[in-house]
Amino acid sequence: MKRFLRIGGIVLLVAVQVLLACYIVDFVFRDYEKEHVYSYASRDAASYSLEKMLLNDVHGVVAKRKPAGEYRILVFGDSYTYAVTKPEYGFCAVLEKKLNAMGLGRTFRVVNLGFPSISFPDYLERFAFWSQALDYDAIIFNIYFGNDFNDVRNTPYDSAVFAAHLADTCRRGMAYGPYTLVPHQYPFRFMDFVKAQVLFKLQSDKALRRMLFLPDLDALGVMPDGADPRYSSLLPLTPDQMASEMRSSMKPYYKDTMFAYKNDLPWYALFLATAAKAAGTGKPVMVMLSPPECAVSPEVGAKAARALGEDPAKADIGLPTRVTRELARQVGLPQDDIYDLTPCLAGVTPGGKRTYTGRDTHWSPEGNAWVAELLARRVAASWFGRKADPAVCAQGQPAFEPIPAGELPPPAKIEGLAASIVAGCPR
Repeated sequence: MKRFLRIGGIVLLVAVQVLLACYIVDFVFRDYEKEHVYSYASRDAASYSLEKMLLNDVHGVVAKRKPAGEYRILVFGDSYTYAVTKPEYGFCAVLEKKLNAMGLGRTFRVVNLGFPSISFPDYLERFAFWSQALDYDAIIFNIYFGNDFNDVRNTPYDSAVFAAHLADTCRRGMAYGPYTLVPHQYPFRFMDFVKAQVLFKLQSDKALRRMLFLPDLDALGVMPDGADPRYSSLLPLTPDQMASEMRSSMKPYYKDTMFAYKNDLPWYALFLATAAKAAGTGKPVMVMLSPPECAVSPEVGAKAARALGEDPAKADIGLPTRVTRELARQVGLPQDDIYDLTPCLAGVTPGGKRTYTGRDTHWSPEGNAWVAELLARRVAASWFGRKADPAVCAQGQPAFEPIPAGELPPPAKIEGLAASIVAGCPR
């Protein structure tokens, strides 16, 4: 028994030492990352090179001040907003063209501020920066149900830590550069970089893939698609990786997985409270809900549900929308400010083309164009009084999903932090 206790003590001591070393390394690495890895854009700059900041905007540059007569819409989101197409085929660019062709008496500029691999805390940080850096008239937030909930599972909801992070952004500015593409997924930031380097090596080194008996990506036909010049590749997905993404994307459609993570709902509530405060300033706000392919394609959804260990027949496709509407009701965001694309989309567009690429999780160029068409009609009707076609993407009566007890911080604390985000950095 003493021998086992001695061995257990040694193992415990080693584990504590390794954990302590990880904390020390991570503390040093995070400071190094802030000081030496990123560049920073000031919120007081006269203009911004969106291309330099790795944003997929069709114009590439945006001035702080709006030209006379311009109606400027800022669009926030993750890679679904960024788009895996070249800038001119993303829904933001197509939306701009469609609005300008509708005779609404304004010159529209839709600024694509979407960035890959981010979720609610990052949306809030980017809104806090860009809403002060740029003149604007309206906001569109694009929520992707595929992974926005899942991506914050390792980001504890801590209002004090987040407030300090916002203060750091106020002091330094918005971080940009190639390393900002490395997503925050692990408690230790250096682990994110290690994973990114390993994935990049596996994706780019054909000899290494052969040595590890991994399939050739070119033979699998993953992105980028050399036959279609409209695409601009992000990280390619093998069929197995695509299946894994769809399996994960089904989690918001079952209550046992939707409510499994304790971080996502507080972050989502804060995000919606911030949208409500922004709407309260008098500028139009739209929260657009974008479904993954598994939510609109019965075939893809059934396969993903079975891989998740769930019954495809019991998938509740309306669940994340009802959760959104309930949280919005609690924080005061008008229900009319929510636009659910789930009933609007299917596996193919009205023109018979794939809505989703089929080889990664994003919309195809035709899918982006269809979303832009839907958005243009919604914007024209909701913000400018243009008569809408009620048969196009009917929203139905709002339905609400009760939130389990203990999932959310006190409403007053959520609304207080949301108000400070909208108020912006002290001058």
